[in-house]
Amino acid sequence: MTKGGTRMSRKMDRHHGVYTRHCLGHPWDAAAGGAAARPPADLAAKPHRRRAWQIEPRSARSCIIAVKQRPPARPPAMTDSKIPSDPPPEYSPAEHAAAGTGPRPGGPVRRPVQPLDIPIIRHLNAKRVVLASASPRRKALLQQVCNGGLMGLTNLEINPSDKPEDLDKSAYGPWEYVAETARRKCLDVYTKCLETQLASIPDPELVIAADTIIVTRDGRILEKPRSEAEHVKMLKYMRDTEMHRVLTAVTVLAPREDARHPGYSITSHTEETKVYFWGEENGLPDDVIEAYVRTREGVDKAGGYAVQGIAGMLLVEKIDGSVDNVVGLPVRRCLSMAEKVIFRQDEEGDEEQSGEEDLL
Repeated sequence: MTKGGTRMSRKMDRHHGVYTRHCLGHPWDAAAGGAAARPPADLAAKPHRRRAWQIEPRSARSCIIAVKQRPPARPPAMTDSKIPSDPPPEYSPAEHAAAGTGPRPGGPVRRPVQPLDIPIIRHLNAKRVVLASASPRRKALLQQVCNGGLMGLTNLEINPSDKPEDLDKSAYGPWEYVAETARRKCLDVYTKCLETQLASIPDPELVIAADTIIVTRDGRILEKPRSEAEHVKMLKYMRDTEMHRVLTAVTVLAPREDARHPGYSITSHTEETKVYFWGEENGLPDDVIEAYVRTREGVDKAGGYAVQGIAGMLLVEKIDGSVDNVVGLPVRRCLSMAEKVIFRQDEEGDEEQSGEEDLL
């Protein structure tokens, strides 16, 4: 191609849509007739860059190539109000806190844990529920759910039985012993509630009683320690035998809606959990046991230890079964039994399930 008497050439650069213009001659050469009329060397060496649409003339092929290699056009600004094109404004915590809206200062907004909403809980919340036990752990278990929220049984009436636990252990097996003890507690408290009933106080809708014992490998029944020396001896024995069983018997009673004898519906269940202690060679020497006894954490507990406290960290290696059963009350089973004696009174009444098996 010639322009102004000077031969020109065009060459496509690797950059998108850009051509490099290479000058093989310059009009200044023709006008001045010599190299003196040329521009300075730094300008002459610098190529002229033009956009493809600025270079004339253009061939059809060059237009197609330029269009294909041209960078994509920038999309128009978003006009949809649901997708803002600008970042959202910063919230003012003090402003929103004063107005009662928006995020609160110091952390995200969290809803409080709600009570467990199931039919048996809704039914019992408006009724009189008696716990025939002075154990604060059983009361706490009935008021808790595993996530830490209130289960809803906040109207528990604590009315422990004063009936002596004087059953002859030699005349009963471990499962029969603990089940009969819980049953006697339940009937004793229910009878007293009816005898001392005032006209303004309704009959109990549900009575819950429980008893917990420890059964060693050789079938010995362990209850609460009666002295510090017995406490130390008891824990050492459970450590040396490695594994023991925790049996908790639960009895629930509800008055019948009809006049059928004996006037109430009652059922019992015994839950079993295996607990393994650390061995002496695995970090549980005598001095650790003696130090734990001096804390007096387990003086009022069957077996002399509290799995939910220091003992769970120092003494217990692992648990096979329900943890809340070791604490003192299998909550899931207790609620299931309450549903049975209240909502399904026509089923078989007194079902005692022991799950007794070989101790060894």
